Amino acid sequence: MTAVVTPWARVRRLPFVAWIILYCAVVWGTFGALLGAVAPNLRAQMGLSFDQIGWLMALWTSGGALGSVLGGSVAKRFAPQRLLSVYSTLVLLGVTGVMLAPGFATLAFALVVIAVFETALFTLGHGLLAEISDEPEERTRIISLMDVAYSAGSILSPVLVMAVLLLTPWWRAPYAVFGLLALGVWLMAQQRARLAHVAFRDHWVADDGAPQGYRDLLGQRLVRRVLVAGVFSGFIEWGQYFWFVSYASTALGQTEQGARLALGFFMVGMTAGRIWQAFVQSRWSMGHKLQWLSALATLALLALVAMPVGAPLAALALCNVVSGLGVSVGFPILLGTALRGHPEQAPRLSALLMIAFTVGAQIAALLLGYMAEGPGLRLGYGVLAAGSVVLLLAVWRLNRWVARLPG
Repeated sequence: MTAVVTPWARVRRLPFVAWIILYCAVVWGTFGALLGAVAPNLRAQMGLSFDQIGWLMALWTSGGALGSVLGGSVAKRFAPQRLLSVYSTLVLLGVTGVMLAPGFATLAFALVVIAVFETALFTLGHGLLAEISDEPEERTRIISLMDVAYSAGSILSPVLVMAVLLLTPWWRAPYAVFGLLALGVWLMAQQRARLAHVAFRDHWVADDGAPQGYRDLLGQRLVRRVLVAGVFSGFIEWGQYFWFVSYASTALGQTEQGARLALGFFMVGMTAGRIWQAFVQSRWSMGHKLQWLSALATLALLALVAMPVGAPLAALALCNVVSGLGVSVGFPILLGTALRGHPEQAPRLSALLMIAFTVGAQIAALLLGYMAEGPGLRLGYGVLAAGSVVLLLAVWRLNRWVARLPG
């Protein structure tokens, strides 16, 4: 029988490298919501269209796909300390590029660089945290700590943008603050003495014929079903990150600052769900938890689509709390589900799931950007709600498949 680990004990026993990973997740969460939050100022000051904003979002999320591979395939070939140091250095170079970019192309390139190496750090972190425990439920809870940290950064992001833009309307100013936060990752990664013995364990013993590479993993039906759910979960989550401020300010008549404040409640909902997943014992299985939360996200997005112009800010905030709760634990539960079948492949499975979320994010960026420029974001949010319905169906089918697995 597995002993129950208290939340305090779980946090207290984390090694130093885990704290670096958790802080990195805070920084990545801050970056993830910045572009959507500064989009109105960016459009006005650089003369970009909604389509171009959508392409910016899609291009930098495509960098996340490459970063997932760097954090997955490359993870076990080099010492983690070296990867932490190199990746965080390249993130700082990307921030410098954002601050100096004179136009669309150079800005897109700089954002891609940040996304590549922040995602590499994030994926590397999932692989390291997954090895702290061999028990599936406990392993998922530990992975969830990283998503709690990510959510903390997501909550910080719109607050940071509001505060900085009150001091200056310059859209790059929030990215300068992000650069200071990223510098902290680099400084922590230089602690060689405390990271010298950090390495991936070689304790997993795979069965004969077990999948050994990305192609083999993609041949597994369980993995494919997890990835399909990941695409739609990423579509919903990043659709909110990218487009809610624009939707609320253009289609619902909110001020830009009010829309940013309401977006913050989306992060509050996500954080609440991830804290629940990481620290609270539940009689619900991982699959049932994901299914019910996906239903909540669907209801919240349908309510946002139905909101009239001039709807109270409190109503938007409530919908965002519920939708954030609905997508809060998608990544750790889906990753934990995939790891049930292939625990020896944590870095690769994390990379594949990150790519699936990235694909969903790109679809959200480009599709809603196109609709914002044409039929409008009101209809775009209808598509986002439809994607949530598909997610609900995908999770239901995944749960049926998992229920048939042995053990």
